[in-house]
Amino acid sequence: MFDFAVDSRSEGDTLGRNDKGLVTYDRVTRKDAFCMCRANWTNTPFVHLNSARWTQRTVAATTVRAYGTVDNVQLTLNGVAVGAPKPPASDHIHTWPITLRPGANTVTITGTRDGRTCTDTATWTLAAA
Repeated sequence: MFDFAVDSRSEGDTLGRNDKGLVTYDRVTRKDAFCMCRANWTNTPFVHLNSARWTQRTVAATTVRAYGTVDNVQLTLNGVAVGAPKPPASDHIHTWPITLRPGANTVTITGTRDGRTCTDTATWTLAAA
């Protein structure tokens, strides 16, 4: 479930740490895999923007992926609605092809379920060419 210390481990982001858990070592940050499991195992309304912590981007064309248990999922890029997601691979995975502009890009996922609105936002910065 969680990343943990292992003296003999010398791979991954941090020496001496097994970082294959669903939640980070600090027990606070839930990884994308945790949210994928949550989307399949709960009925509680939520939406999660995948790869939100990967803020520094080098390629303009990318695919936005969101996990969640909401209906009417929508994506906005820099305040502009992108449109409906591609047909989902499952009921809980939504994807959109987008092109980032140089500089900061605000990506927002919004969905509703049972009268409740859920949102997740990230700012991805595309390095100038």
